Amino acid sequence: MVQQLTDDERILAAGYVLGDLNPVQSQRFEQLLRANQVLRSEVNALQAALRVTPHALPQVVPPPHLREQILLAHAVAEPPIRRRARIPWGKIITGVAVLATLLLVADNLRLRQQLSYAQQDEAEAERVAVIMQRPNSRLIAIQGEGANAEAAGTLMFTPGQWQEVVVSLGDLPPLPPDQVYRMWLSLNNGQIIPCGEFNTNTQGSVFVRLTPSENPPQGTKASDIFVTIDSKAAPLEPQGEHILSGSI
Repeated sequence: MVQQLTDDERILAAGYVLGDLNPVQSQRFEQLLRANQVLRSEVNALQAALRVTPHALPQVVPPPHLREQILLAHAVAEPPIRRRARIPWGKIITGVAVLATLLLVADNLRLRQQLSYAQQDEAEAERVAVIMQRPNSRLIAIQGEGANAEAAGTLMFTPGQWQEVVVSLGDLPPLPPDQVYRMWLSLNNGQIIPCGEFNTNTQGSVFVRLTPSENPPQGTKASDIFVTIDSKAAPLEPQGEHILSGSI
């Protein structure tokens, strides 16, 4: 039987994620966290929700006069700038012009790459926000098993709409390049559907949106979710042992 959290534990978990606990409370809560997998799953779920909450909120157009008020307040609060004596920088600038150009090119390349990653993250967050805004979306706990008993996380999904699911996991070691974590959905008729594959970062965590290639057939119900470790070249059939699982 899955352990249930008390109301006090849920309140403490929310306060911990929001940073509202004092140092003593945080230390005591972290001790509870290390010994309670269900509590860790609750914290992971709250952190996942907090991460995408800004994207799930409706956009509000500010009133036209707000910009002028902000600029006026900034102008009043801004201290006067002291004028300094001019320094002849001409010779210095000439000597480092080539180096500055090279650095500028390198910065541009790096910024373009960062912008590309940021745009991908933004698009991913928007898709997650769509799932969060669905009134019947559900969040279930995923628990580690065996050697991965410390691992825990959550799965966010919408019943009847398995085209998109959101997975948040922690305390799961990253795999070598030739292996992947695969998530599977068990149905009440015994059928198993692949949900997608992923790997964790160097901190052993992952927050990813998976897009299963098929939906459960009409008349069937999802019963369980589980994760295996498989070779990248292995066929889409669950072959490895279950390292995490959760009931739906």
